[in-house]
Amino acid sequence: MLIILKKLLQSRCMKYWALPLLFIFAPLTAFGQDASYIDSLVRNAADQKLSEQRAWKALLHYVKSYSGNYKSRIDDEKFFLSPEGRLNPAAELETTLRSFFVAGAKDGENSSCRFPARYAWLAEQLKIDKSKLPEAACTVRDQSLSAVEAKSAVLVFPVGHINSPASMFGHTLIRIDGSSKSALTSSAVNYSAENTDTNGFAYAFKGLTGLYKGYFSIMPYYDKVKEYSDIEHRDMWEYRLDLREAEVRRMLEHVWELHNISSSYYFMDENCSYNLLFLIEVARPELVLTDKTGILVVPHDTVKIVMESGIVNDIKYRPSQGTKIRQVTALLDDDLQQTAYDISHERVEPESVKQLSVENSEKIKILDLAARYVQFRYSRKEIDKSRYSRLYLKILSVRSVFGSAPEDLYLLETPPPPDGGHGTTRISVATGVRRNKVFGELSIRPQFHALLDPDQGFLQGAQIKFLDTSLRYGAGLDEVYLKSMHILDIFSISPRDRFFSPLSWKINTGLDRKMLRDGKEHLIYRINSGGGFSYDFAVAGMWYAMGELDINASPRFSNFLTVGPGFSVGAVRQLTKNIKLHLNFSGYWYPIGDDRFTTSGFGGINFRISQNNSLSLEAITEQTNQRHTSEIALRWNYYY
Repeated sequence: MLIILKKLLQSRCMKYWALPLLFIFAPLTAFGQDASYIDSLVRNAADQKLSEQRAWKALLHYVKSYSGNYKSRIDDEKFFLSPEGRLNPAAELETTLRSFFVAGAKDGENSSCRFPARYAWLAEQLKIDKSKLPEAACTVRDQSLSAVEAKSAVLVFPVGHINSPASMFGHTLIRIDGSSKSALTSSAVNYSAENTDTNGFAYAFKGLTGLYKGYFSIMPYYDKVKEYSDIEHRDMWEYRLDLREAEVRRMLEHVWELHNISSSYYFMDENCSYNLLFLIEVARPELVLTDKTGILVVPHDTVKIVMESGIVNDIKYRPSQGTKIRQVTALLDDDLQQTAYDISHERVEPESVKQLSVENSEKIKILDLAARYVQFRYSRKEIDKSRYSRLYLKILSVRSVFGSAPEDLYLLETPPPPDGGHGTTRISVATGVRRNKVFGELSIRPQFHALLDPDQGFLQGAQIKFLDTSLRYGAGLDEVYLKSMHILDIFSISPRDRFFSPLSWKINTGLDRKMLRDGKEHLIYRINSGGGFSYDFAVAGMWYAMGELDINASPRFSNFLTVGPGFSVGAVRQLTKNIKLHLNFSGYWYPIGDDRFTTSGFGGINFRISQNNSLSLEAITEQTNQRHTSEIALRWNYYY
């Protein structure tokens, strides 16, 4: 019988028909106990309604569906011991409890090895007599967990990567700290999609439809800092959580339960940000974090939910290598910047800095800038290790001559934290005049941030909007009508300088009401994309110029489709802390499918009233062939 049961344990289909047999024959295989004790534990668990408690729901990632029933967000069958486990918390609890008393023939086979967080919680709640449990060796689990010293936890938010659509929202991970004073020696718990796609459209489609599998992983925090801060030059925010050591240990044990367990990854809700909330709930179930999310979830939302829970006791800003380089660059004039650039590209010897007729503080900045940029080039694999080491040591050798830099030389102003920004859903109410006729407008944007929105807590120059929809009444029409519905609208303004040369780009698709050749406004489907360059001028703000392609579809066109090249130029300027300006001028010519030339100008100014309220004044002028129209509108924006 023991041989048969052993083979059943190793069978892939064991959970569907063999596991009940194991419970029938458990008295034959368990160590030092009888079925009556197990049955009493099951009855006790039912009496206490343990399967309804928040801790159990967090451990199994259960959420309530629209029908009112519970369903786990994890869809990997390996995560459940009961065939009904994903949909039935009570069945999964009973099956898990009984499984602890089934003796495993090999090291690591007992389910307490596989699910240590479940075991610890049930043992505590039911006061299980451990002498009645079979002996269970869990060597691999114990070695893996002991390798991570878990004393405290930090929620980490790397800000968005402006030139990567999938990373423009930012990311979240959890750092597990031990007794070391250096965070770089800590471990990072990460949840991400497993993918190898390089095609952007395939990446977006699969990410939006859940075709990617997401996995939890543990890795050195140093690797994540190198990836985000040094290579992608993304600033990082660290939110220390007020969790006890025992709670952090429980979180780590749950991460072990999740290793090699997959779940469908959705960019807009079941993503890196949402799933980390379950880990914090496992540590302290009474927080009830996952119930506070909306339909769509992004890292900003997770940070705000955690902040509002009251368990953050310290916030630390970690500027990226790119931010530090730009910081020093801003302190030098153009000629000295060029000197640092030439040193980092081995066009000029570091020793030449000694001969410059400038203050020592300026020489320090030149050498520091050159050293930082050489590090950046190496992290991007622009130079090999031997070349990097040789050049870096030469720069440091000259730099050592000038001693330590003054303490106030590189004072960096800390930007507003992500939790200090506006909510990611916006509702706007506007009134204005178009073609000398008054209109009213209601707009809703589920996600995320527009160029004219206040920048506090968000990437400057980045716009991501989903399902941005506007309804109007008036302006010549005595009915409510759809003004626009932008399914996706991304605008990335990434300034170039001597040290960095990114591209700026945009893509927008959805419905727009546009004036056509007949002088009337019609609803058309539009795909607009473009790419170009932008530069940041200290006084004039960020200016951009792009070449674009505009594709329109409508029954109003002779062949239903029209395609036209175009251009746009514009500027974004933060005038004061609470006042922001955006200007844009664009033009398109449609030689295919239509005979139309259009130009348009936009000017908007936003006044930030509070964290989640602003007023904006916007003016638009448009011309199609010889027909012209204009409008002006005052808009109140509420974010939540």
